Amino acid sequence: MPVHDPSSVNDIMNRSKKSRRNRTCSLVVALAVGCMFQATSLCVNASAPEPTWESYHKHGKDNFESGNLEVALKDFQKALDLAEKFPENDPRRGKTLNNLATVYDNLGKYSEACTSAELSFKYGEKLMQPEDPVLMRRLDFLATLYLKTNQFAKSQTASERYLKFIEKTKSPYDKECARVLDNIVVAQHALKKSAEAEPSAKRALTIWERTTSEESKSVARELSVIAGLQLDQKKYAEAEVTSRRALGLFTHLYGKKDQNTAVAQASLAEILARQDSAEKKTEADALFKQSIATLKRGKSEQSSKVTASVTKVYNELIGPTPETTAKK
Repeated sequence: MPVHDPSSVNDIMNRSKKSRRNRTCSLVVALAVGCMFQATSLCVNASAPEPTWESYHKHGKDNFESGNLEVALKDFQKALDLAEKFPENDPRRGKTLNNLATVYDNLGKYSEACTSAELSFKYGEKLMQPEDPVLMRRLDFLATLYLKTNQFAKSQTASERYLKFIEKTKSPYDKECARVLDNIVVAQHALKKSAEAEPSAKRALTIWERTTSEESKSVARELSVIAGLQLDQKKYAEAEVTSRRALGLFTHLYGKKDQNTAVAQASLAEILARQDSAEKKTEADALFKQSIATLKRGKSEQSSKVTASVTKVYNELIGPTPETTAKK
């Protein structure tokens, strides 16, 4: 049996104790480091800022400008959740609602846009002066949304109020007045008030002639609108004069084979066909055929709808074409 050197045993025992102490120290250090890391993490988490209305609002604007509409919508909805906790007189509520309405409008969700815009305007009325420019812009936006949601009487009322503001702050002959007058005309026509709409359209025409030129696209479009209003009232002679001028401008500006020109041809053809004149019906027949031939070349869904509409009017006023008869 080997004899152990006491010093060797002591050395071994000392090394063992030292090793255990080292392991214990390492464990303590590891625990300490872990606790420090955890504490640091807690501190970082604790110091992370809570989302604010300002941050959601900024993200919403950035996403909207980048075309990320669905993300922008969520940002503004979160901003609104926070804004609803603010006092009623806080302007951020109305601002957020107006931004939401804008996003909804761009997404084609007009009903939701209209609801948000109405609330935004109501909040604005409580905080702003009746003719505050910000409030008036919201009113104009709301008027266009009323048109898109077929609330024509409301749109007319809102547009008329905004028109007075523009007349007062800019000029009765400003382009903005013409644009608003056109919205009023659309609303009045939808409400079957063509006689009331015609003076508004003629005033808009005068403004377009003064601010653009007598041969501009805006003038051509306005003439076409006026001719349609005159046709509604069965003022055929006046409608024919107006429509011929419109067609001349469309042909000059767009060319004979353009879709816009084709629609203008169809409009004049209808006016001619509704008059008790064989000569005018012959001219109407030729115009209808030219119009339909051009419209058929269109590739869009809208072109197909317009072609079908013009063909229907042609069949009612002139008679079915050989092509239509063959299909039957």
